[in-house]
Amino acid sequence: MPASQAGGAGSSPARRTKLIPIFSLLIPYGWCWRSDRFMDFLREYVIDNDIYLLPDRIAYIRSLDALVVADLHLGIEYALALKGVYLPAYQFKEIIGILDSYLDRYKPAKLIIVGDLKHEFGQKTWQEHRETLELLESMRRRGINLVLVRGNHDNFIRGVLERNNVDFRDPVYIENEYLFIHGHKELPTSIDLSSIKYIVMGHEHPAIMFRDEVGSKDKFPTFLFGDLDVSKKLIVLPALSPVATGVEVNVADSSDFLSPILRKIDIGSFYAVPSLRSGLLRPIKIENLRLFS
Repeated sequence: MPASQAGGAGSSPARRTKLIPIFSLLIPYGWCWRSDRFMDFLREYVIDNDIYLLPDRIAYIRSLDALVVADLHLGIEYALALKGVYLPAYQFKEIIGILDSYLDRYKPAKLIIVGDLKHEFGQKTWQEHRETLELLESMRRRGINLVLVRGNHDNFIRGVLERNNVDFRDPVYIENEYLFIHGHKELPTSIDLSSIKYIVMGHEHPAIMFRDEVGSKDKFPTFLFGDLDVSKKLIVLPALSPVATGVEVNVADSSDFLSPILRKIDIGSFYAVPSLRSGLLRPIKIENLRLFS
């Protein structure tokens, strides 16, 4: 396993839950106990003793004292309603609840959003405007420094960010040996990347899909991590939005990916860490996950 693992043998699981039938398929790969037992969720998965992958589609980087998320897509319900898809406006409450929980737990100095704070490509809608202001005010009250790396949806938003002292970066944010990029564009060739060890991106909304013997499907948001080259690791964040569904990486071909960065890698060599409310599932190589798709 290319990274250290927290919550492994000898530690207490974050939570135990009854196995559903589809997880019994994963027994040969060490994901669960016998089908008549319980499954152990991880509380966290730690990469290089610094990057903490966490439940609820959120990460913490210890050396930066930063929580890191991607793809909030605020206002998506209104945008979908304009297209005839009607959903209750529930995701903002869930997103704020997740952020509040982890801000209380880790008390970080900053929150880094790796693109797509809002959903609409064009002028922000009334829902986006209201929810963006509420989020910024919540961070201001906590004294959290907010960094937003521009995503392809983050248009017509610079003014409100500047008025609220948000550190708005385009196209990348670099701190120490970390580079944050949304992922809808190539890595910039104009920047010296020789000191960069970790590249953190969003955009793809990665998920894994399992299909059982009767054709039923289950889809789970997931972290991805692996080697971009001999000196750099790539970490792909799942979407914090519970509505914006993602690309099923274990059934996708390289040409199916949205990000030009991911289209160039061998996705089968990467590891997936599904991130659920109950906890994390144990890492498994994408090439092995293709057996269950």
